[in-house]
Amino acid sequence: DNETAELNVGHAAYSVRLVDTPYRNQEERNAAAVAGEDLDEEALPDPFEAKMGECTVSLVENVATGQRVAADGSIVLAPSVSLADGSRHQPSVMISDGDVLLTDLRAELISQGMKAEYSTRAGYAQLIVNERVVVRKDQATGKIDVEGPLCQDFFSIRSVVCGQYVTL
Repeated sequence: DNETAELNVGHAAYSVRLVDTPYRNQEERNAAAVAGEDLDEEALPDPFEAKMGECTVSLVENVATGQRVAADGSIVLAPSVSLADGSRHQPSVMISDGDVLLTDLRAELISQGMKAEYSTRAGYAQLIVNERVVVRKDQATGKIDVEGPLCQDFFSIRSVVCGQYVTL
């Protein structure tokens, strides 16, 4: 609280202030009052934080409250009420510190005693590992897929790929 941060959305930048009180619109506040809920006692789960280089990252879901801070005009963002009541489960987000290169993955797989062949095709690059599992990276989006039979090699390779990311 009481700290102003910069929020970039597309090409626009906004001065925002994060608060820790979940935001409820008027309809949700009225429904909570009828149900006898104490809105002052709402507790949010602690966010999961992960280290990426020198930074600490966390996935948050906030909403603009429509309020502004009088002192500097920054927009007030509050946690979504769905986080407070636990009703919504967000999918995991995987982020990396820079681009994940198949050549780096290949070197890691070879160091683990696997055979990995690198090749490129129109639109994607791929590794064929132990002649059974394919690690394919789309050149346009950077998305990496691991395909193959569900065997020990598949799970070992998937573990190496996932080890390049931090999951939030």
